[in-house]
Amino acid sequence: MKKLFFVALLAAFACLSKPAQAQNNLVKLNLVTPLLATGSFYYERVINDSRSAQLGVFFTKFDELSGYGVTPEYRFYLSETPAPNGFYVAPFLSFMRFTVEGDEEYFDGYNSYSSYKGSMTNFGGGLVAGRQWIFKDRVSFDIFVGPEYTGGSVKVEVGNEDQISDAGLGGFIARGGISLGLKF
Repeated sequence: MKKLFFVALLAAFACLSKPAQAQNNLVKLNLVTPLLATGSFYYERVINDSRSAQLGVFFTKFDELSGYGVTPEYRFYLSETPAPNGFYVAPFLSFMRFTVEGDEEYFDGYNSYSSYKGSMTNFGGGLVAGRQWIFKDRVSFDIFVGPEYTGGSVKVEVGNEDQISDAGLGGFIARGGISLGLKF
C-alpha cells in the first residue's frame, strides 16, 4: 500500500511539474467516503472541450476489511459547455486489494471456524453518469453514480474462503459520490 501511495504521489508531482495549460487540471476529494471509513481522491485532466481522463485512488479501514483501490476513467462531456463543466458519462476500470481479518464463529456444514484472515484482489469496470459544476473558474463540485461489476480471487490464510469473500466486494455494486475540488 505504501508503494501505491508513493507511485501516486510521484505521478502527481510529475504532472504538476510540467507546464500546465490554462487550468486543465483538477484535484478532488470525495465527500461521501469518510462516512464509510474511506478516503477517496481524484485527479482529472482535461483532454479537449468534450473529454477528460480521471484517476481515482481510495484507502479504507472498515471493521475487518482494509485495503486500497485504483480507478481510471475516461469522461465524455455531453453539455454545450467545455469540459470539465457539465453532464458526462464515463466508462471506468477498477482494481481493489483488500485484507480481511476477524474473529467470528462460522460453521460451513462440516467444520467450525472462529477466526479468519485472508486477502482479496478484485478487478472490475462499469459506467457512471454525473454532473460537474465549476464555480469562479476554480472550485469544482461533482456528483456521479453508476453500476460496477467486480470479481477476483481470494487467498485464505486462516479460516474459510466464504468468510473472506463475504467481507469483500464482489459482483454488481454501486459506485457513486459527491466530490469537491480545485481546478488549476
